[in-house]
Amino acid sequence: MQPMIKILISFMIVPLCISCSKMESSSDNSSEELKENEIWNPVIILTREETKLVKATSKKLYKNTNEMALLVGNVVVDYYNDKGDHISILNSDSARIDEQNNNLHANGNVYVVSDSGYTLTTSKILWDNRYEMIVAEDSVMFTHPAGDTLYGVGFESDIDLERFKIFKPFGIIREGI
Repeated sequence: MQPMIKILISFMIVPLCISCSKMESSSDNSSEELKENEIWNPVIILTREETKLVKATSKKLYKNTNEMALLVGNVVVDYYNDKGDHISILNSDSARIDEQNNNLHANGNVYVVSDSGYTLTTSKILWDNRYEMIVAEDSVMFTHPAGDTLYGVGFESDIDLERFKIFKPFGIIREGI
C-alpha cells in the first residue's frame, strides 16, 4: 500500500511543481496601463500675472511622471480674456494638458460655445496657449449666432470664435438665397 501512496503523491506533486515553475508575470500591453496618480473631480486653473485664463474640470484626472495630464469624463474648460472676463466654454469627452506649454488637446465630441453665440463642433482640437488660438485639423461645423452654419476641414480661431478661418469649406445652398 505504501508504494501506491508514493506513486499517487508523485503524480500530484510533479504537475504542481511544473505549473509553479512555469508561472510568469504576464504584462499585456493592450490592457489598461497603470496610472501613477488619479484625482477625482479635479479643478485646474491656469493664470497669467494672477489673471485667470483657463479653468478646467472633469470627472477624473490621470497623471504619470513625464507625461501630459489626462482629463477624462465630462471635460469642461472655461476660457477668460486678459481682464478675467469669461469669453467661451469648451466641452469634450477627454483632454490632455501639456505642462510644458499649457496647451490643451481636447478629444471626442468637442464643442466650443463663445459667450457671443458662436459654436464650433468637431472631434478634436488643440488650444495653443502661446498664441491663444484654437486649431482643428478634422471636419468642423461652425455656427454663427444668426443661425448660419459653415462646414470645413481645418479651422483656426481666437478663443472667443470671433476671428476665424475655415479651411476646405463645403456646404449646400438652397436655391434662391
